Amino acid sequence: MKEKCDCGKMAVWLYAPGYSNDGNPYKCDDCVHRGCECNYNYVDEDAYHPPLKEKYLPTDEDKPFKWINDKVWVHLDDKGREYPCCEFWYDENGFDVDENID
Repeated sequence: MKEKCDCGKMAVWLYAPGYSNDGNPYKCDDCVHRGCECNYNYVDEDAYHPPLKEKYLPTDEDKPFKWINDKVWVHLDDKGREYPCCEFWYDENGFDVDENID
């Protein structure tokens, strides 16, 4: 048996830290929140520590990507969507329900 998203679909994303209000940390690919600053790539070399030697501009190898603004860009998945927060774990086969929990 697999964990389910609140919508009833099989969950393929797990918010690893969990939620303080005991909310369901399991999300399907449609319901997971996408777009998080942790995935941002900053053009300005001084945005990194240590600073980069030159501006961090996307290349053909970074495709697909999109510009958030003139100073920030993000990678996109194969469906043209931003990725969820880096605190989400992904398993294309879903997450097994731990049936030993009482």
